[in-house]
Amino acid sequence: MQYTVPHYYKQFHCAAGACPDTCCAGWQIQIDPVSLQKYKKTKGTLGNRLKNEIDWKGSCFRQYNGRCAFLNDEDLCDLYLEGGGKRAFCRTCRTYPRHIEEFEGLREISLSLSCPAAAELILNCREPVRFLHAENPNRDEIYEEFDFLLFTKLMDARSLILKILQDRTWPFTLRAAAVLALSHDLQVRIDKNALYDIDTLLDRYSSVNVLKWFEARLWKLSLSADWEKRRRKTCHGLFSIFDQLEALRDDWKPYLYNARRLLENAPASDKETEHCFHELFSDVVEEQLLVYFVFTYFSGAVYNGNAYGKMKFSLTGMILIRELVHAEWLAGKNSDINCMIKTAWRYAREVEHSDYNKTTMEHLLSREEIFGIEDFFSIL
Repeated sequence: MQYTVPHYYKQFHCAAGACPDTCCAGWQIQIDPVSLQKYKKTKGTLGNRLKNEIDWKGSCFRQYNGRCAFLNDEDLCDLYLEGGGKRAFCRTCRTYPRHIEEFEGLREISLSLSCPAAAELILNCREPVRFLHAENPNRDEIYEEFDFLLFTKLMDARSLILKILQDRTWPFTLRAAAVLALSHDLQVRIDKNALYDIDTLLDRYSSVNVLKWFEARLWKLSLSADWEKRRRKTCHGLFSIFDQLEALRDDWKPYLYNARRLLENAPASDKETEHCFHELFSDVVEEQLLVYFVFTYFSGAVYNGNAYGKMKFSLTGMILIRELVHAEWLAGKNSDINCMIKTAWRYAREVEHSDYNKTTMEHLLSREEIFGIEDFFSIL
């Protein structure tokens, strides 16, 4: 079994009681079968409480006012305190904020952006992310219907995508445009079942002149009379996706409403204003966010064949976090790295921790008449 993690993975430390939020509220905590059996056999006072505070049919802990039944008033876990530490945890609580993507013979483990401490690591990282690899030769597995050829091509494409995204000799806008176009062209070949043509595609996007081509292309598009109108329309469309998602926390909808109002009523920005905001939300911040989303989700296209959709989902995450920070900045609030970190983990908690929200967002982004490639170019 192969394992891949970002280089900052082992730097993570839970903030525990000092955390500005809690991972035990706002979503259901699913309990794995092994832990369920263990909890059923627990005796004494804790055993009685477990029997009462677990939804056995739903295989999850009960919630009260959106909080796990074992989360006490000090935002600490009674199950941890009374059950002997981490050994009392179910798999979800034991692994979070580690996010594990499972493929045949490979586990890719990232730190979830929804955790404040993890978000701080991700957004405070100044250097390009490196990915570390390890192997456990004693563990192996076979997936009966795993498309290994497609997976290999997706991994090759992702390697090139990450290389382009981390080429800091070019503005991030050009890098993002190039990887979106690469994913679009990759999808055409996947849809045609022309997987053996993908190597030629990747060779083309490996050319030293590819970013020069996108520089000229974006410059030409930006000169069109409706470019600013298109940018605002695309921004409005991305925010409108939230209207069809479930809200996991009560304060999320009001927060979005205020942000959208600020952005829609803001005057057209000039170069000086754009420069000031870009000093805050820099190319490095955009790069780290998009690298996070691509590493976490892109290769999952092996299960639904939608590489272009995974890239759109990844870009949307970066863009919406940026626009939410922009709204805070327009409001004159104390917009700094801490504001960006908080905005990032709030977004991730609402989107990444709901399978319904992730699936719905990817489906809605497939509407090319609204979210076409040039629409995304306009808002990069």
